[in-house]
Amino acid sequence: MSLFCGIMAGMTSAVPPPPVSPCPSVPACERCLALAADPRRREPPSCLALRNTAPVVSQSSSGVPYSMLTFCCRDCGTVWRLYDRANELFVSWVPEHPLVR
Repeated sequence: MSLFCGIMAGMTSAVPPPPVSPCPSVPACERCLALAADPRRREPPSCLALRNTAPVVSQSSSGVPYSMLTFCCRDCGTVWRLYDRANELFVSWVPEHPLVR
C-alpha cells in the first residue's frame, strides 16, 4: 500500500453517498392505479390504511392553508398523501413515489 492510499484510507469523504430508494419498485395494484386516474375523489379506496391519526397542518408558499394525511395500500404498499386545502371542494391524492405499472 502506498503512502497516499494509507492517508486516503483514514480520511472521510465530504461527498455523501447517492440516495437509496426507501422502498423497492412494486407494481401498483388496480385500486391505486384507479386513484391515480381520479386523484380528486374524497373517499379513500378500501385498500388504504391511515398511517398517522393526526393530520399535518401547514400552508403553501402562497399562504393557502392545507392539511395532509398519509395512507399506505395494504395490497401493493404504495404510500399516498391526501392533501385537503381550505375552502376547496376537491382533495388531492399524491403518491409518495411515481407509480410502477
